[in-house]
Amino acid sequence: MTECSYCGKKIDGVLPHKCKFCGQIHCHNHLLPESHDCIGLEEYKKRNIERWRDASIFSSVKQYENEKPEEIIERPRKDIYKSHSKRNNKKQDFNSKVKNYFLTKYEDLIYWLKKREHYKYDYSSRANYLITTILIFVASIVGFNIFYSNATKLNEINLWIIKLGGVLILTSLFFAIKFGWRLGKEGINILKRQRNWLKYLIIILIIFLLWQAYTNKDTVLNPVFDTYNKTNFSLFAPVSFGNFSFESDSNPDSTYSNKNKGSSGFGDFVQGVFDPKSQIDISELEQEVHRRINLERTNNGLKPLSWDSKIYQIAKEHSEDMIIRNFYSHDNPDGEDPTDRADRHGYSCMKDYGSYYTYGLAENIAITPIYSDVIGCGSTTSLDSLAECIVDGWMTSPGHRENILTSTYTKTGIGIAYSDNDEAYSTQNFC
Repeated sequence: MTECSYCGKKIDGVLPHKCKFCGQIHCHNHLLPESHDCIGLEEYKKRNIERWRDASIFSSVKQYENEKPEEIIERPRKDIYKSHSKRNNKKQDFNSKVKNYFLTKYEDLIYWLKKREHYKYDYSSRANYLITTILIFVASIVGFNIFYSNATKLNEINLWIIKLGGVLILTSLFFAIKFGWRLGKEGINILKRQRNWLKYLIIILIIFLLWQAYTNKDTVLNPVFDTYNKTNFSLFAPVSFGNFSFESDSNPDSTYSNKNKGSSGFGDFVQGVFDPKSQIDISELEQEVHRRINLERTNNGLKPLSWDSKIYQIAKEHSEDMIIRNFYSHDNPDGEDPTDRADRHGYSCMKDYGSYYTYGLAENIAITPIYSDVIGCGSTTSLDSLAECIVDGWMTSPGHRENILTSTYTKTGIGIAYSDNDEAYSTQNFC
C-alpha cells in the first residue's frame, strides 16, 4: 500500500499523486507543493526567480513593497556558478540528470510493484459468500466420497428403476463442480486485485509447479490415471434396467447377449425391473472384489494392486468362455493357459529381477452360487455377501492366497460373468 512521503499516511481508495517538482508521492491533503514543503519547488523558484518575483507583485503587493529588489537580483545564476568552468557545469548537469533518471525509474518500479489494477479485495463484504462457497464445496466433495464408497449398499434400496447411490453421487458431483467453479472465479478475482509483485509471483509459482508436474509425470500423473482406471463409472448411473443390454448383438461371446438371446428388448426391460435376481450389478461386483483383495494385501503389509484394463479384458473373456463352452479350468479347450491368452491379446508381462526374470500371468478362478446359501459363506443374495464369499474362498485356499499376497505383483484385472443357472464365474489375473 502506498504511503504519503510527507505525513506517512496510507493512500487507499484513490490514486496517489506524484509531484512533478520533487518526484515524491503524496496524499490528497498534501497535493500542492506548498503543502509538503517541496524542495524541488524551491529550486524551481531559484531558476525562475524573475518570473516568481513578478507573480508575487500581484499576489501580495504589500509584501513586495517591503522587499528590497536589490537583494533578490543580487544573486543571478552566473554568480552562483562563477567559480566553475563551463565544462564542470555541463558535467554536473549530466551527473544530476543521470541520478535523477535512475531515481525516477526506481520510483516508477516501486510504484508498479505496488500498483493494483482495481481497488483492493474487500474481504469484509465478501466473507459470507466465501465461507458459504467453501463449506458447500467441501461438503460436496466429502459427500461424493461417502456416496461413492457406499454406492453398492445404497443401490440395494429398491426404488423401482432408480439407483439411490447413483442419484446421490451425481447430485454431490454437480454441487462440487458448481461451487468449485465459483470458488475458482473468486480466486481469480482476488488475484486480480493484488499488488503486481504478489500477482506475478503467484503466476510464476503456478508455472513452476506445472513444469515440475510435467517433468515428474510418472510420479504425479500416473496416480491420477490409476485412480481414473479404478473408478467404477457404472455406479454413477441414476437408473437401472437390470439385465437389459445396450451392447451390439454382433458379440456372440457376451454373457449378456447369450443369456438374453431370443428375448425382446422390452422383455429384458420388464425382467430387469421386476426380477429380484437382477439387483447385483456385475461391474459393481468386480470392483467390490478388487477392493476386498486390496484390503487383504494392505492388512498383510503389501501395496494394493492397480486395476489394468487389458488384464481385465483377458480375465473377463475367460469367465465368459468357461460358461459358453462349459468347462472350469485355467486352460481353455484350445490348450491356452493365462499367458497364452495374454499373448493372443498382445499383452506381455515380464519382470526382470537381476539374477532371474519372470514372464506370464498368474490366475485365480472360482464358481460361486448366486441368490442362495453357500456352505462356509452364508447367503449370497447381496453384492457385499457375494463379493465376500468369492474373496474368502480364495483366501482359504493356499494356492489362491499365495497369488493374492505375492509382493511382486502390481497389476490385476477381475472379470466376472453370470451363468443361466445363477452361478458367478470369477477370474482374476495378476502381473
